[in-house]
Amino acid sequence: MMRPRFAFLAASFVLVLVACVDHATEHRVRANAFFRGADYASALEECDEGLKAKPDDVGTLILRGKSLFELNRVDDAKRDFDRAVELGEGRRKSFMGDAYLGLAIIASRQKEWEEARTQFEKLLSLDPQDVGTHTNLARVYLELGDLPKAEEHADFAVRARPRDEAALFVLGQVRLSSGKLDDAKAAYDKIVENNPKAPSGPYGLATVAARQGDKATALAKLREAVALKVPNPADIPLDPAFASIKLDPEFVEIVAGAAK
Repeated sequence: MMRPRFAFLAASFVLVLVACVDHATEHRVRANAFFRGADYASALEECDEGLKAKPDDVGTLILRGKSLFELNRVDDAKRDFDRAVELGEGRRKSFMGDAYLGLAIIASRQKEWEEARTQFEKLLSLDPQDVGTHTNLARVYLELGDLPKAEEHADFAVRARPRDEAALFVLGQVRLSSGKLDDAKAAYDKIVENNPKAPSGPYGLATVAARQGDKATALAKLREAVALKVPNPADIPLDPAFASIKLDPEFVEIVAGAAK
């Protein structure tokens, strides 16, 4: 007889808890579930319903911004992230990490590197040990031409996570830009050692070989990277590391094949 009574009491307790949750929170919870399931349109609808009940809900605004970004409505996403920061920055219970990250990614996509730096630095202040943020800041400082700061952040990321592919690749890029070709090669060799199927390793080695004037190795490694499905193949001829060979017929042929 005790089991049914216990089950009834537990069910009643759940009902009481649900009743205590406000409508804005209910919509945000549902929106988050849709977002995690990659149903961004439904997530957006739930966020809109939640904001009708509570227009200044910071968490819902951030989630709405993330949904809009995934729907490629970047300008609308930025407005929501900006509004969330305006409302939530300085509040004790507001976590602004996703808003800063959203603004940083949007700025990076739009090549607004100073703004990206500002937002990634804010994100780093929330977690000074975060490897991903250090890696992203290394990329941003590389774009800004501040090689010492770029190397500082890339070095930190690799020390914290020695096998991290993204951190090693960015460290290689920074060292390549600094003219430290042997050090750049060492970073790319480490990627190959850790993950032979990662295209970033041979791609990086191709850039080093090209800078060293070793056309044969550069082309061979580039072929290897393309075979491993290097991302963003349209960017290959834009890489300044390949300036000395970009008109070579074999290079042109490799790039054309990568784009297919």
